[in-house]
Amino acid sequence: MTPALLPSGCSVIHTLPLFIREDSLQHDLEMVIACLHSLSASAGRHVVIYNQGCLTHTDLARIAKDCGVEAHILGSERNVGIARARQACFEYVWQTYPDVAYISEIHVDMLFPAAWYEPLIRFLDTSQEPMICPGIVTSAGELQPLGLRVPPATDAEQWLNLLASLPLGGLAYGFVHPVIHRSEALQAIGGYDTGLLRGRQGYEDDSLLLGYAYYMGTRNEWKPRCCLQSWVYHATMAQRMSLQGKLQDFALNELGLFHLYGINGLRALARLHNKPNLFDELVLKYMPLTGGREE
Repeated sequence: MTPALLPSGCSVIHTLPLFIREDSLQHDLEMVIACLHSLSASAGRHVVIYNQGCLTHTDLARIAKDCGVEAHILGSERNVGIARARQACFEYVWQTYPDVAYISEIHVDMLFPAAWYEPLIRFLDTSQEPMICPGIVTSAGELQPLGLRVPPATDAEQWLNLLASLPLGGLAYGFVHPVIHRSEALQAIGGYDTGLLRGRQGYEDDSLLLGYAYYMGTRNEWKPRCCLQSWVYHATMAQRMSLQGKLQDFALNELGLFHLYGINGLRALARLHNKPNLFDELVLKYMPLTGGREE
């Protein structure tokens, strides 16, 4: 296949698993429209969407066009899960735009101020880091990863005005979504292992963090960081906790994560999240599967 030309002015391509809940159709549609419309305020507005239902590709293409984004739509209009949808988007970008330097992971419950990704890309351009996050403001007004709070806004316009007032500068250890990946690094670790992460949600972020920790070398004690020159609104958990079968999905991916990285991987994750005892219960849970041996 002949590689496609990059969209004009494009240094990053966004990836978006898009799911519309039938029982919250109007709410989710409004959320999608607000998200895509805010994304269109930036020069980099090319997004690869994985359609997880319940819209048709035709309907989704029309919405994307009306919102002013350049979209390519993948998927079978059914919910195959976060890891599979994301991985399909990654592979499409790698195959179609092999020269693109950066790939983002965005969600439908986000709002993006204009040029939100530019400080993040400047940071990646001048470092060896494999990925970087902005700061986020949640629907409750929490500033992550700082743990501070601001009064919540009441509509998209107010949120965007708030975001514009927040840039602080500097870096902070922590991990949030959205994420911008260095495409080369993401491809080196393979993205998501969908053979082992078989649940529709749960622990997919942790699998990438561990992949990057090993990619960067354990002697460097790499940890994810946020660039506080950029802030994005992310409601967080706006859809996933309402889905049926979520506990089974979490359990499938928890087991997949253990098979990928073992006991030492779980302990490494606790360090990556700056919470030394975060995965103690999982270590005790899976220790019998190793015969009680350290890995």
